[in-house]
Amino acid sequence: MAPSFHASPNVLFVTRVSEVRRLSPGFVRLTLAGEGLVHFAPHGLDQRVKLLVPRDAGFPSALVEDLLHEPRWRERRREVPEEVRPPMRSYTPSAVRPDRAEVDLDVHVHAGAGPASAWAAAARPGAPALLSGPDVRRGAPMHGIQWEPGPGVRRVLLAADETAYPAVRNIAAATAGVPGLRREVLLEAGDPRDAAALRAELPGVGVTVVIRGEQERGGAALAREADAWAARSAADAARLGEGFYAWLATESTWVAGIRDALRAAGVPPHRIHAQGYWHDRERVS
Repeated sequence: MAPSFHASPNVLFVTRVSEVRRLSPGFVRLTLAGEGLVHFAPHGLDQRVKLLVPRDAGFPSALVEDLLHEPRWRERRREVPEEVRPPMRSYTPSAVRPDRAEVDLDVHVHAGAGPASAWAAAARPGAPALLSGPDVRRGAPMHGIQWEPGPGVRRVLLAADETAYPAVRNIAAATAGVPGLRREVLLEAGDPRDAAALRAELPGVGVTVVIRGEQERGGAALAREADAWAARSAADAARLGEGFYAWLATESTWVAGIRDALRAAGVPPHRIHAQGYWHDRERVS
């Protein structure tokens, strides 16, 4: 049975690309603009939103309605024939500017790109896009946010590949002023320049970068580095109890292994958030 999404604060924002900026070899920043975005809630952290991208014929007219509540737009999308149904992917906004009715999305464009990544790589100002995200008037600021370290946390570990770089940036910014908090980040990258661009935005954070081999599956290099971290540091982290928190995001198979390595070293399960940000299989819709 499909979820109702009745309690979701998310609505569909009708937008257009207003600016395209190449941040690094593997990342494109798309600035989306639309009148309704004055209501887009800037909750930050790792909040996930949905991007719908047009097929060649554009968007079905039934979906092009600004501020359409999530249960309704999902229902309409399901009713659209598969051959014209817009592909949908999850992202974390890099910046939200309600005063300017703008949202920035940093999209990882890569070899073997799927529909959303391919669309982003080719996008030009004026291109239409539909963005489902939180309407500030509907409340629920923690909807879609998985980052929950709780009070009194003293040490955190973030482990991510490129798909989660925007979330890592947001979390690092949100925790920058927490006194005495030790922050460690493990980053996987196929191109070191992508990781270097993010690393430059993480002052005061201990960052380790691992480079993925050309023939290596995404998430494998991160898993190896996480295993090494667990061997040298997880026992000490586990002794902190509620004072330690791990946030892990990469390919679904590998992230499960990273979670299990931390648990085997004694970190309580509830002090680990592990999320598959993508699946190593072909997706077309």
